[in-house]
Amino acid sequence: MMARRFTITAVVFGALLLILPAAAAGAERGEAAGRNDTLLMFVGEELDVLSIASRRQESAWQAPAVARVITREEIRERGIRTASQALEMEPGFYLAKKEWGSQPYLRGIPDSVLFLYDTVPMGSDVSKSLHPLDQELSLAPIKRIEILRGPGSVLWGPDAFAGIVNVVPLTGKDLDGAEAGLLYGTPGRRGSFYANAGHDAGLWDAFFSVSGRQDAGNADYNVVRFWGDGREAVPPEERYARQRTADSRALEVSGRLNYRDWFTFSGLVSDYKRPYTLSRTAGDFIWGESRSAPFGFLKLEAKRNLDRSSALRFTGSYSWLNPEYEIIDRTLKQKERTAYGELIYDRSFLSGRGLFTGGLSYRNKAITDAPIWDGYLPGYLGPDNRNLLPGITTKDYNAALWSLFGQYSHKVGSVDLWMGLRSDVHDEYSNRLSYNVGAVWAPEPEWRMKLLYGVAYRTPFARQLLEEGRPDSEEIQTINLQVAWKPSPEAGLSLCGFISRIDKHILEDPYAGLSLPNRQNIRGVELEGRFSPVRSLEIAANVTLVDNDGPNETYHWNDFNFVRPDGTVVKHFTDLVYPYDRGPGTLANLMTTWRPLERLSTFLRLGYFSSRNLIFPRSTEIRSVPGVWLLDAATTVRDVGLPGLDLEASVRNLLDRDYETPGTYSLIKGDPATLWVGLRMRW
Repeated sequence: MMARRFTITAVVFGALLLILPAAAAGAERGEAAGRNDTLLMFVGEELDVLSIASRRQESAWQAPAVARVITREEIRERGIRTASQALEMEPGFYLAKKEWGSQPYLRGIPDSVLFLYDTVPMGSDVSKSLHPLDQELSLAPIKRIEILRGPGSVLWGPDAFAGIVNVVPLTGKDLDGAEAGLLYGTPGRRGSFYANAGHDAGLWDAFFSVSGRQDAGNADYNVVRFWGDGREAVPPEERYARQRTADSRALEVSGRLNYRDWFTFSGLVSDYKRPYTLSRTAGDFIWGESRSAPFGFLKLEAKRNLDRSSALRFTGSYSWLNPEYEIIDRTLKQKERTAYGELIYDRSFLSGRGLFTGGLSYRNKAITDAPIWDGYLPGYLGPDNRNLLPGITTKDYNAALWSLFGQYSHKVGSVDLWMGLRSDVHDEYSNRLSYNVGAVWAPEPEWRMKLLYGVAYRTPFARQLLEEGRPDSEEIQTINLQVAWKPSPEAGLSLCGFISRIDKHILEDPYAGLSLPNRQNIRGVELEGRFSPVRSLEIAANVTLVDNDGPNETYHWNDFNFVRPDGTVVKHFTDLVYPYDRGPGTLANLMTTWRPLERLSTFLRLGYFSSRNLIFPRSTEIRSVPGVWLLDAATTVRDVGLPGLDLEASVRNLLDRDYETPGTYSLIKGDPATLWVGLRMRW
């Protein structure tokens, strides 16, 4: 392991040594380019700003990461309603549609992204697939979505594995006034509303938002009772009937108060419930479930400038997550509480050519009633089982994490070099080191070359904490090489190749348990570009190709037990072997935005994902579905009748393509053509 890491690090530093002579030769030209880039940022050129690459404001073009920003204008013009819809248009991302929502894949790795809201983590330590990507998170108060593709554990800690997504809310300086909106969707009864209000008073500013959504239930199921008194299953003759899922709903409130650059207080409260149905592979038994996970946080940020070249920043937050699952006629509840504190020191050196960011953080996470299954639920639902129930145990734990981290960047001519290191000391799982090194070379103002190497890890599953003393963590090592060309604000092209190696890879199935640790090697290419042939027309496209190799996933499954004459219970095990699920190997998007008039814009997107497999433990076969092309469209008309009144319409799956996609245990229908019409008013 150490030899392999040394070899990879040596390759990266060797490449840097090849870059440095060219950088020194072009130092004067690079310094002029740097001055030009800085000027562009301050005069307001079309450079997207993000903060997650190095914990300071910078453009995605210059950032030490493969980065991208989705702006509020893009969200509006493209008819984007959810974070999942925004991400599926980006290179590397595949949003798998499941019965309960969207499961994110990034660069062929499922559930591998650290999702942040205003830099506060939104995910769960118990379930890796619990992400607020759909109607449970409103985009109405959002200013931008920041995306980083590649490991980010050095500055963001555990679970910044294959990438980071940070949802940035509006402030009172962004919206000095009010706006409100109403939207209606079909098929079914779908509706949403929101209201935003902001005020900029100079020394201080404030922002407040409230939003809600509701969708009509439209799925039927036939298993309506099962768990009974919790000791024996309901008899088959009382188990089956026909019912329809209830409506789904969501309500969200958020706000922010800022005083100068000294301190900021912000918060979010969201509550939602989403009913859905699941079915066995054969489709004979369908049962109802629902997922609800009220979540929220309170956050305080403070900053003090020590002198002209250094500053001290503090961030403290308290967040909560209360997942609740209704499975037929039983409800499982759990709680997660996280207290977090962080102190960061920034300092610039050598007239700004050197920048250091270092910090110390503490996180305490308390989890109550994490569910751990012992049994395969679909196998119990048939009439051949009269009274047996699958076992469910729960686990409570309280985990503390201390972290010390630092990152230093230095400019040498036209090259920015940096390296970072983080040490995490945890009282429940093994201590870890994360690190990164890299370079950004600008041989000309319109060119950027980024060479990046990073190591990150993600936290173990709750079941690992139950079954092992101090479990080790899944680790990823990734090399990125990106070449980007931006000859003007109206055109750009980027090619990024990446290689990732995952060690100690483990998956958890709710019923089959944990897979045995293995490794995966993942390679891919991301190509993206945009071009404006005329001022009113913008064309953008991206293509992602992903491939992998490595051992199959193996689950050591306890299929049955028997009792010896002396009363000893003996467990019998069998191995369940399945291929690694990387999602589709090819992703593509072709998008056009046309603004024929100042008040009118239209958007078209042709998206493609290649074949996908239905893979889950206990299945007897691997089922595959072909790739599919889907067409989306959106139109916005501004100042309709009244100044500030906008009319919006968007259609997903415009051609109403009929296709299947892998669900949890069976193939499910893809979403049909869906129309949304809305009105927005600004004051």
